[in-house]
Amino acid sequence: MAVPTSHLPVLRFAGLLAADTDELEAARLELTRWYGPVDDVSAVIPFDFTEYYTPEMGPKLQRQWIRFQTLFNPEHLAKCKLETNMAETLLARQFQRGAARPINIDPGYVHRYKVILATTKDHSHRVYLQEGIYAEVTLHWHQHQWTPWPWTYADYRSETAQAFFKQARTDYLLQLQHITAGR
Repeated sequence: MAVPTSHLPVLRFAGLLAADTDELEAARLELTRWYGPVDDVSAVIPFDFTEYYTPEMGPKLQRQWIRFQTLFNPEHLAKCKLETNMAETLLARQFQRGAARPINIDPGYVHRYKVILATTKDHSHRVYLQEGIYAEVTLHWHQHQWTPWPWTYADYRSETAQAFFKQARTDYLLQLQHITAGR
C-alpha cells in the first residue's frame, strides 16, 4: 500500500485580462495585497485569440501573466479562485467603464510537471475541488518544454506564455532546492 506524503508548495501565478495597462496595473497592485510581492510579469500581449470575453469585457483586451514570490499549498487553489473573484469585484467598482467585468483574474500554480488553472466552469477534463471551483491541467512538462493539451487555451500556447512559464518553472525549482536543502 502506498503511503500518502505531504505535497511540496507550488508557485502561484495569475493570468490577467483587461482593456488597458492601467487596469492590468491595478489588478497587479490589488493582488499584491492578497498574495505578497510579484516576482515576475510577462509581456503584455493582445488578447486576439477569441471573442469569448468581448460581450462582458469589451473589445481589444490585453493579456498578462504574473507570478508571486511566496510559494503556497496547492490545497488552497479553490480558496485562491474565490479570492480573485472578490478582487475582480473590487476592481470593477474602481473601473466603471461600461463593461460588466473590466478585469478577469485567473489564478493557478506551477508545479514541476504541470501548470494548473482554477476555474468555475466544469468540463470533462476538469476536477472538482470545492465550493464550485474546478482545476485543470493546462500545460504539462514534456521533453524540456511546456506542452499543451487539446483543451489548452490558445493564449497559453503563445510564445509569451511559454517563455513566462518556462522561466517560472526554472525559478520554482530553485526555490524548491532552497526549501529541501533547509530540511
